[in-house]
Amino acid sequence: MKSLLIRTGTGIVFTGLVITAVLVSEKLLFNVFLLFTGIALYEYRTLLLSMRIRLSVFFYIAALAVYFIISYTELWVVIGEKRMLALLLTLLFTVFIIELFRKQENPFTHIAYSLLGILWIALPFALVNRIPLFASDGKYILLSLFIFIWMYDTFAYCIGSLIGKHRLMKRVSPLKSWEGALGSAIVTIALSFFAPVLFPDIPFSLWQWVCFALIVIVSGTAGDLVESLFKRQLSVKESGFILPGHGGILDRFDSLLFVLPFIVLYLTFIL
Repeated sequence: MKSLLIRTGTGIVFTGLVITAVLVSEKLLFNVFLLFTGIALYEYRTLLLSMRIRLSVFFYIAALAVYFIISYTELWVVIGEKRMLALLLTLLFTVFIIELFRKQENPFTHIAYSLLGILWIALPFALVNRIPLFASDGKYILLSLFIFIWMYDTFAYCIGSLIGKHRLMKRVSPLKSWEGALGSAIVTIALSFFAPVLFPDIPFSLWQWVCFALIVIVSGTAGDLVESLFKRQLSVKESGFILPGHGGILDRFDSLLFVLPFIVLYLTFIL
């Protein structure tokens, strides 16, 4: 009972922080997710130490720089799109150069994990700041995305805990069930039918909302399982302990990290 109260209390505070960041200002959103990105990268780098993989400090610098480059839109105006893309590519390939001087065993393993961290963590978090730019009321698109993800994750956990018997992918995650996944999928799709009423200012048709929900369901499940696979390889239960009852930032955002790139692609084609 105590653990449930702690988990609930942490969830309320965390959810309130995210909603406030989305609705108040782009600057606050940028800074809050910069903080989340930094913590998630630290968790990632720390977890890899269990496999004796010590990523360079430059990995941290490059990943945060990628966050700035992609999400700080004013830089694209001041510096120019071509120069920003050149800077982004330079940062990514400098990861290779750094390993020439570190004298570590298995240098290409370090390179691979460095690029994975940038692609899996820094890039999706940066895309949070791009979604509000898709429409005049784009912040409500981002808010609806968080609501859909939270709805899907919450019902998957609750339904799975109550009636889950058939494992979704036992090799990767022994706790996730087909009952939880299918039950939460039905609830999430049902939510999409009410979305035009809940978010009347977002220029989506009913079927675009349904597709929106399906992207959340499929890519969110994949993201959850991928993080579980990563933790299973490292033989750890949680990515960190900063969120009591929830684990780390990577644990809390595992679905979002996979959903964001696909949602940005979707918005690019329909808006």
